[in-house]
Amino acid sequence: MAKLFFNTRDELKCVDTDLVAFAKADGNYSKVVYITGKEITLTFGISKLETILKDNNDKRNRFVRIGRSIIINHYFLFRIEPLKQTLVLSDGGKFDLRINMPKQSLKAYKEAIHKRVNRKPTAK
Repeated sequence: MAKLFFNTRDELKCVDTDLVAFAKADGNYSKVVYITGKEITLTFGISKLETILKDNNDKRNRFVRIGRSIIINHYFLFRIEPLKQTLVLSDGGKFDLRINMPKQSLKAYKEAIHKRVNRKPTAK
């Protein structure tokens, strides 16, 4: 379980990255949303959050930035629906989250996954 701690003048916020479904830009702030729907607002932008997640993610590369304003935990990826402009994240049981996103961002992410899955192994 990977936890990140963010200290501000007034409080300490703890973010459990194993439960983070996605993060979204909210002006100069970032909102982190757990798979349960609970939200935490952080006092810095999405670019800084992206850097922190990459630096502290134990090489698992679970977080992927899609477009300008969304970072998702692709371990929770359930469905990409470009025509409906929707991305569905799920824990496979109790919780599902739907994120409305631009069609082009979803198409590009879908294509990137398709290329990675269908990549042929190199011969040794």
